[in-house]
Amino acid sequence: MARAWDRLDPRDYVRLQETLLVDLVQRFLFPFSPFYRRIFEERGIRPRHIRRLRDIEKLPLVSREDFEPTPQDAWRPFRALLRPDERSLKRSAHRALLRRVAAEKLLRGEESAERVLAEEFKPVHLHLRQRGGPVVGYTIRDLSALAQAGARALAVMGLRRSDVMFSALPFGPDLPFWELYYAALGAGMSAFHLGAGEVVRPAEAAAWMARAGATALVAQPGYAEGLLRGAPPSSFARLRTLALWAPCEMAGAHQRYTVRLRSAGATDAGVGVLVGIPEARAAWAECPAPRADAGTSFGYHTYPDLELLEVVDAEGRSLDENEPGELVYTSLDWRGSALLRYRTGIVARRGITWERCPGCRRTVPRVAPDLSRVEWRARVRGARGPVSVDVADVLPALWRATGVPLWQVEILKGAGPDRSDVVVANLGGALPRDVEELGRALAPLGVRCRAVPFADLRQRMAVGRERAEDRVVVRDAASMAARPPRAPAGGGPPP
Repeated sequence: MARAWDRLDPRDYVRLQETLLVDLVQRFLFPFSPFYRRIFEERGIRPRHIRRLRDIEKLPLVSREDFEPTPQDAWRPFRALLRPDERSLKRSAHRALLRRVAAEKLLRGEESAERVLAEEFKPVHLHLRQRGGPVVGYTIRDLSALAQAGARALAVMGLRRSDVMFSALPFGPDLPFWELYYAALGAGMSAFHLGAGEVVRPAEAAAWMARAGATALVAQPGYAEGLLRGAPPSSFARLRTLALWAPCEMAGAHQRYTVRLRSAGATDAGVGVLVGIPEARAAWAECPAPRADAGTSFGYHTYPDLELLEVVDAEGRSLDENEPGELVYTSLDWRGSALLRYRTGIVARRGITWERCPGCRRTVPRVAPDLSRVEWRARVRGARGPVSVDVADVLPALWRATGVPLWQVEILKGAGPDRSDVVVANLGGALPRDVEELGRALAPLGVRCRAVPFADLRQRMAVGRERAEDRVVVRDAASMAARPPRAPAGGGPPP
């Protein structure tokens, strides 16, 4: 990985990425991945044809569907794992690695040489996808890279080695918990990993934060909301940073949680956001906004020495800087598993920029903060007929509604008249006036608002549980018929 990862000239990043891309294709993907080797061969493309970043446009995009199991092939989720054998290693591995293996074998024996290869190539840590997609594998080398990438994310957010971090992200075989676990190791930071509400209840977490003098809290928004509302202000006396693991677009969330922090006694704390796409192996962070404008975001800082990001249109054509489209991911410097031109389903509505960050002055490419998802596009019934709505446009108003303790948006595909879509904002624990106010604000976007019992919505969203919060859910008409939505009901008490 590049030593000066965040201050290089953009042209140097491009040269580095081209070098890593050639290595990825020639030394890892083509020799060690049957899935990608078949794609190359079907297109008549040889590894030597990939020399520049633009050359990968010769290859097709892949998506989650390419890794879904079928009755004929239950192992499709494992397609992204690299599978080197002795013959392919000798033919394709870096000479420096082969020399190191030979030296280990000569000086320390066969077992030591095998351990060197295993550290480089054997997946020892795997993330399973609850909703489909490729299994992500990390070797020991990859876990070191994850620790370094995590430490970078904490540094971008302004955290230091001297900070004391409390991570309330839920345990599980996926990115959020393990990103912060290895981030603390990489940064050399003292950290408590609470496992959210399944292991340590909010009241206990607040007590421990007070005892340990916590300066940073990392949590999902719903858990953070309950913790800040219910704990005594002394729990957060030393808190400097609240880092939210983003379940969706977060515009408006900064102001909401700044208010929550001030009410809880954390008068000097700022709010930041971490965005983690599981296939991208490591989360991206935004640098702190100026205190005068808590709602400013300069975008998510990426790692050009670890990954290559493209933005494509609906037809899969690559787009230029700052153009809106779907993010496509290529893993440049990972070993356990690898992806080339993978459609993430994340829509960067303001694209990617290489402009120096106005906040921290880093020169890495940044994903603009205005994010959506491909499936969030809904066709709703308007006053003059069907209109297209991006549900990401709805979320800022919900984040800013500080009188609504919890909310969730449901997109019901084909459930309306003429098989149009229905978009419903479920407001947990909201007072009638808040429901009416949001209803008027969101009606022009074709969104219905309804109050639901707080406890029911909290359970449905798995707040503080073993999996990620569901802030936006997409269902088709058949699933909606199987589980009809609840009738409007009064709100419950906040956590």
